Amino acid sequence: MIVRMIPRLPGLLRMMPRLSAGTWRFWGIMVFIGVNILWVGVLEKFAPIWVGIIIGAVIMIAIMKYGPQPMEEEE
Repeated sequence: MIVRMIPRLPGLLRMMPRLSAGTWRFWGIMVFIGVNILWVGVLEKFAPIWVGIIIGAVIMIAIMKYGPQPMEEEE
């Protein structure tokens, strides 16, 4: 199923809202914090906290890299 979704990824990126880089940075940090709180509360029994930090950091970097898009001017 994941393999079928890969070609559609550019279409999904176009559907993302056009927000400023600062807003995407904010949401990246919030997701990082949320993943770590979820990890400490639920998943720490199964894996150490550094795994949650790595997963949160990867998601945060992906949001910051693929989130901001240049604004398109309409004619």
